[in-house]
Amino acid sequence: MTRRSLAACTSCGACAEACPETILEIAANGVALKPEVGECTFCGACADACPENVFADNWTMAHVMRISDDCLAKAGIACMTCRDVCPESAISMRPRIGVPFLPELDTGRCTGCAACSAACPAEAIHPVEKEPENV
Repeated sequence: MTRRSLAACTSCGACAEACPETILEIAANGVALKPEVGECTFCGACADACPENVFADNWTMAHVMRISDDCLAKAGIACMTCRDVCPESAISMRPRIGVPFLPELDTGRCTGCAACSAACPAEAIHPVEKEPENV
């Protein structure tokens, strides 16, 4: 969902009802992704159900994910959950001597699907808007 396409949302809720992953909700400004719930599989059910032109044909999100300082690995606790669940392999682990590997997210590969966010035991991964030229 791009920022431009979200302007067409009438908040009817058809997309949220059609989503098999139940990751969409109607928010104050239209439809929103609930990244803590699960992964967007880009199945297209939301677009098929939507009576407006809200969902982009190229299946890109207006956001990417960001790993916050609440990450367990950043606190010295070994965890690679985000890397293991990422369907695009957008998260790699940077080795460090004497402490757990540190996750690094490649925003160029990140689809914003939120698989990592839903799986993160520390709830440390959140969506952030893409830079305008990358939307």
